[in-house]
Amino acid sequence: MWTPSESGDWLAVALVGVAVAAIVAGLAIIGGPGQAREEQQDDARLQALIETAGAVNCYSRGVGPLPEDMDTVRVAMADPGSQARLAAGCSNAEWKDDPITGAPFEIHPVDDQHAEICAVFARPGSGQERGFYLGVPAAYVDYATPRPEAGRFCYTVNLVASPD
Repeated sequence: MWTPSESGDWLAVALVGVAVAAIVAGLAIIGGPGQAREEQQDDARLQALIETAGAVNCYSRGVGPLPEDMDTVRVAMADPGSQARLAAGCSNAEWKDDPITGAPFEIHPVDDQHAEICAVFARPGSGQERGFYLGVPAAYVDYATPRPEAGRFCYTVNLVASPD
């Protein structure tokens, strides 16, 4: 077994120790690869949820009040000639499912002007806007609302907001 005997050896051991401590501290502060994966999955989930909220808004503005059965909305959004797709700003709207689980988002009409769209998130969310949520104006869904803990969380969809 090697043991440091000269001052240069001790310096090398100290530098290795500092490097290992820095790596451990970095992982403790920012989390490991599992946390990064969960954050990426939640980001993808939120992006799909926002796009689906836009589609729900399009249906409401183009067709009318949301039905209890969201399959009706899904079918209307898949039809390029439907009133939902012909509403202002809705020609490219897409209905998406959770990209991680493949399950549809849980959507419930609240009243003629609002609905809830829910998903299960792996991590809490700060609510800070992220630049990559593109294509759906913020007025459609309150995605800047913080998620206080991991698990099921519902966002409010504004069914009467028009594209700007």
